[in-house]
Parts: sequence; C-alpha cells; structure tokens
Amino acid sequence: MIVDNVYWVGVNDYLKDLFEGLWPLPYGISYNSYVVVGDRDVALIDTVDEHYIYEYIGRVQEVVRDLSRVRYIVVNHLEPDHHGATEELIKMLPNARLVMSSIAMNIANSLYNIPRERIVTVKDGDVIDLGGKKLRFIYTPWLHWPETMMTYLEEDGILFSCDAFGSYGALENGVFDDEVDLDFYLDEAKRYFSNIVIKYSKNVIDAIEKLEKLGIDIRIIAPSHGPIYRSNPRRIIDLYRLWTDSSRHRDVLLIYGSMYGRTKSIVDTIENSLREKGINIVSIDASRVHESFVLQYVVTSKVLVIIYPSYDASVFPYIYNLLYLFYIKNIGRGRYIAIINTYSWAPTHRETEDIIKKAGFTVIEPIISMRSLPSESDKKTISELIEKIAKLAKD
Repeated sequence: MIVDNVYWVGVNDYLKDLFEGLWPLPYGISYNSYVVVGDRDVALIDTVDEHYIYEYIGRVQEVVRDLSRVRYIVVNHLEPDHHGATEELIKMLPNARLVMSSIAMNIANSLYNIPRERIVTVKDGDVIDLGGKKLRFIYTPWLHWPETMMTYLEEDGILFSCDAFGSYGALENGVFDDEVDLDFYLDEAKRYFSNIVIKYSKNVIDAIEKLEKLGIDIRIIAPSHGPIYRSNPRRIIDLYRLWTDSSRHRDVLLIYGSMYGRTKSIVDTIENSLREKGINIVSIDASRVHESFVLQYVVTSKVLVIIYPSYDASVFPYIYNLLYLFYIKNIGRGRYIAIINTYSWAPTHRETEDIIKKAGFTVIEPIISMRSLPSESDKKTISELIEKIAKLAKD
C-alpha cells in the first residue's frame, strides 16, 4: 500500500534482456501499475507487459475482490511495456473503460485491437471522481511520445508520472525510495534518462515548469519503472533539471576505437595531459562498452573527444553506431566535440563531421585527420587541441 486505498500492483521482469530491443537490462525492470480505490469506483493507473497479465490480474484481485468495481484503466502512455496486457485485460473487466488523451486514441489502434466504445478521452486538466479520490489528468506531450500524460491524485498528492522519473532495475527489496539502495536506482535512472528521454530534454523542463505553475502539492512521485519517491520526491526532479542542463557540467568524455593499439597511444597521451590539467575525464573503449552506458556518461559531460581509426574506408563501426545515436537523440545541444581520425590510406573525418553537426554539437576546430603514426606537426596540433578542450571544460 502506498497510502490508504492506493496500491502498487506492478510486476518485475527478469527475463527481458533488452529494453525496446536496444538497451541492456542486467538487473531486470519493473512494470509499475497502481490501483486507486474510491468509495464508488476503482481505477487502474496503467497496466503491464502482456507476458505478465495473469500475475498482474492476481495482484489486482488481492486488493479489489470484486473486479466489476474497476471502472477505469488510465492510459498515461501507450507503449506495450505499459499496456501490452490491456487488450486482454478489458475482456476480464467488462465495466472498465480506457481513459486516454485524444492523441492517444488516434494512435491506439496501431498497437491494440480495442473497441472505440471502450475508450474515454480526457482533456488537459479534466478530473474523474472515483468517490473521495479525484484523478486529474495533465498533458505532458513528448515524454517521450506525443500522447503522454500524467495523472495526479488530488487528495493524496501522488503524481503518477509514467516514463518521466523512471529507472531500470527490478524492485527487489521494496518499492519505495527509502526501502531500496537508492544510489543504485538513481544511477539506473540516469541511464534510463540518457537512453529514453534525453532527446526530449526541453519537454522535460516544460513538464516540470507546468507542474510548478499548476501549484500542485507533489508528495509522492510514482513512475512506471523503478522506485516510488515518497521520502524526497524533489531529489529526482532536481536530478532531471541537472541532466537536462548541459551548461552545468564540466566533465570530458573521451570515446575511442583502436584496432591495433596505435590509436590507443594517442588516446593515452590526451587523457594523461587532461588529467594533469585537473580535468575530470572519463575514457571509454567503444568496442567494449555498450552504447546504453556510453550515453549515460554523455549526460554529465560538457566536452566529448572522439578518436577512431578508419575502417573499410569508413568510420570505425562502433564509433559510427554511437555517432548515429547521438544524431537521433539530438544529444549534442550545448555540448562541444573534438574529433581525431587516424588512417593508413582512407581519411573519413568528413563523414564524421557531417553527422556530429546534425547531432547539434559545437565542433572544436580543427578536426584532426592524420596517419596512424603522428608526425611532429600532428603532435603539435594535438597539443593545441588539448589546450582548447581544457579551457572549454573549465569555463
């Protein structure tokens, strides 16, 4: 129980190895669903992945003996990790109707076979009264789909925030922030943010500012994944503000690929030089660290340094994969990037330059393209680049 007549009825998934078919889940993930029991009606706030429908309905029945009382299933977000079970669930709950935004209704039939008469659309600010429990719906589009909304339980100050403020990691020892190893979940929340939400950083700030302007009293944040924040809900909000504001960061992230060690020797020179200048630097071998974890470090970096060899007359594949992710996530806004391309017979820096500019980075000139064994002139240019990187990191 979260508060009187409000319950967590989610499930933990330890079987899925990749979230969205992309992001590793070494610690599983929770699908958080909630039951709000009013004097008259009962509402479910989101459901779960379709593979867990029977475990889920069993949890619901533990707190709602008479399932005919369930009148509403709130659809904050349509993705199947939240509502894969819903298509089958409405057959078990004949009195329940799905509550969603009008945009969600237009998208729903691309994912589910749900009769139109089972759907109720709500506008921003609309309220459903369950009898002593009022649900207010707050549109928060592009967190991280166009149809998303949050649901606020007025009497208890609970914000059901859907994917905003969520985290990877199954909930093993409790569901609340004061019951679990919060540092672990905040670290996984940062990775979740970098993988799922970062493209919509402006929308994150817009949503937070909208909530503040509404003046609602947020006593508990109940996301769709990860722990429920009851002891200090401001902490995760403040972290979202930090993660969306690249101007507040000073770290340098050095990402490299190296085939035979020659490029790695250049990496070592740059890394050691920056450390001697007091720069906080993280160095990552793109061949050995999954993109999910690399993105996590990008969140708190002001300057990126990409060093890679050409491969088959193109960009080293693991580096290219990252650059493409940077582009589709629009991750470069407010960040600087330096590029060094080593080659034996095929420079590929132009290909890299094109995609990093599309990703929104400010390029630190010059982009260096050189043979695998640097000349004295190359070494001088690298030293000058190191000075520029250090200055930007400290400013």
